[in-house]
Amino acid sequence: MEQHFTVATFNEREPADAIATRLREAGFTVDVYDESNEQKWKLFNLNPRAHLRVRVPMSEEDQALKQIKEWDGDASLAQAVKCPDCGSSRIEFPQFSRRTILGALPAALAATGIIEQDYYCEACHFTWPAEPAKPEKEKDILNWPKE
Repeated sequence: MEQHFTVATFNEREPADAIATRLREAGFTVDVYDESNEQKWKLFNLNPRAHLRVRVPMSEEDQALKQIKEWDGDASLAQAVKCPDCGSSRIEFPQFSRRTILGALPAALAATGIIEQDYYCEACHFTWPAEPAKPEKEKDILNWPKE
């Protein structure tokens, strides 16, 4: 079984298919892997995010990444989910392991709202919240909310 390498991750099908088509035209062996069912049933995530992965065989990894960097201004690539720390598009959501049964426990806790579901960068291992932090209400000198 050949191993695959994720070169881009998307929330929507159209930009993922567009990048996959461009990579195929450039001579790469590409597939678009949809892990939405895996997120729903293994990780109890009813609203999949970063679930469409554009993948190439490991033997084509370096060349495909170079090609992706050349297309950096492409409109489809602008829709890719990217790490705010390193800029990689090798992202998982939620951050729990899909490779072990132990990943199901924190996923179940996240489904109930006890643990926060975050994005996880496979390249630099950075995690960040799925929802941006809400700004706090302005407070007066006594630390009471201003109305």
